[in-house]
Amino acid sequence: MPATLFDKDLRVYGSPSRYIQGQGAIGQVGRLVCDLGHRAIVVSDKLVLDLIGDQLTACLTSSDTAFEVVEFNGNLLQDTASQLKELYVPSVGDVIVACGGGRAIDTGKALAEIVKAPLITIPTVASNDAPTSKNFVLYDTSHRLVEVRHLPKNPDAVIVDTQILARAPKHMFAAGLGDALAKFSEAQACAKAGGVNMFGAAPPRVALAIAQCCEDTLLAHGTSAFDVAGSGVVTEAFDASAEAMILMAGLGFENGGLSIAHALTRGLSLVPGAKEAPHGYQVAYGLCVQHMVAESPVPEAKLDLMRHVGLPVTLAELCGRPITQGDYEVIAQATSNVQHLKNFPAEVSARQLIDAMQSTEALFSKTPENELG
Repeated sequence: MPATLFDKDLRVYGSPSRYIQGQGAIGQVGRLVCDLGHRAIVVSDKLVLDLIGDQLTACLTSSDTAFEVVEFNGNLLQDTASQLKELYVPSVGDVIVACGGGRAIDTGKALAEIVKAPLITIPTVASNDAPTSKNFVLYDTSHRLVEVRHLPKNPDAVIVDTQILARAPKHMFAAGLGDALAKFSEAQACAKAGGVNMFGAAPPRVALAIAQCCEDTLLAHGTSAFDVAGSGVVTEAFDASAEAMILMAGLGFENGGLSIAHALTRGLSLVPGAKEAPHGYQVAYGLCVQHMVAESPVPEAKLDLMRHVGLPVTLAELCGRPITQGDYEVIAQATSNVQHLKNFPAEVSARQLIDAMQSTEALFSKTPENELG
């Protein structure tokens, strides 16, 4: 059953049924599986299973929960879910437990769509807000995005174990922060444009409030949280930032809508350097371009945070190489037809995107004449 899109004259809000966060939260997985069915089908890749497979097994075993592990190779292609389905025999009462980063979470969603099973997500990094959302992306063999699909509903449960997240690499935390920092600006643009959210409907008023809370939380705690990321230590700042990057950012974008910052990722995924960068790094750069199109400077507090965690503010920083006119043109042309671009108060042309990207480069490029403090 495909996801339902609603009339834009309606306001629609969607969210996971349960969200559980805290140190040791993974211990709740057994009881949640039993609430939804009777057997867990764990979807993950080898790297994640090597890191927390024993812990996850112990949690399921201690609650007398039957389970089966379905390992995938880390690539989510259009036929990956069908291939995974062949690795086990689906039965009534199965619950898909997707464990890992964004690609693993999306693979679990793809499998849940095919076998029509409840879904529990367990992120192992705070690199994005995929754990809470209903959408997932499919790629081709060249790792280019080919389709964004939507489940009929959001995950049934999201388990965020901050002890696990606190051990993840710092650059993945920075990626999650870059993705989340764009959500309020994009929700604002969508609201002003009379745009639509991920349900095809008008954003409810609470969505903008959640997106603003996400940004405020990260501006207050993001620097301190990044400084301890990767250490395994869970501070109040880390806990608050994880909630902002996974729960608030997820609710903010699905219900508030996306705009230029995320639209640009379609074009960025086509140019060398940028296409290999984490999604959140692409979005952070896209946010700078969105502010340039809006003729509104990026707030200094937000820029300071982005610089502190090493997020790119120029295309050259994102790509790690000099930029050509052809790069700008490829990005702008691929972006100009993206639906999110309509969630902006004025029509945005490919020419305007090129001008904005070039102006962003000129403003933020680190040269002797134009050095960032």
